[in-house]
Amino acid sequence: MKARQALELIRPGSDSAPETFLRLALTDAGLPEPELQLKIMPGDPYSPAADLGYRRQRVAIQYDGGHHRTREQQSRDNRRDESFNAAGWRYFKFNADDLADDFRGAVRRVRLSLHGR
Repeated sequence: MKARQALELIRPGSDSAPETFLRLALTDAGLPEPELQLKIMPGDPYSPAADLGYRRQRVAIQYDGGHHRTREQQSRDNRRDESFNAAGWRYFKFNADDLADDFRGAVRRVRLSLHGR
């Protein structure tokens, strides 16, 4: 039974368990299912992508795990972040501290952003 329930929660496109936990925290809080690997320009293979988000509301969400600490990855992340900001998206970055809080603060911030408050 638990395996069947877990199978129903799987979504292609999630790159890590914490991204999945973040998505589940958002949906468990009553927010809509976010799009995964959300590109600024859909269909453009070179478009920067966020881990998840809400295209219609132009909200992008990134989970930064341990591999984001390298200099090279930080440079790529900075370019991605700047692209979303320059395109006028509301952009959130969460990390292990947010995960440790069960993403409660993250959910609150995303909810406020989606509802324009």
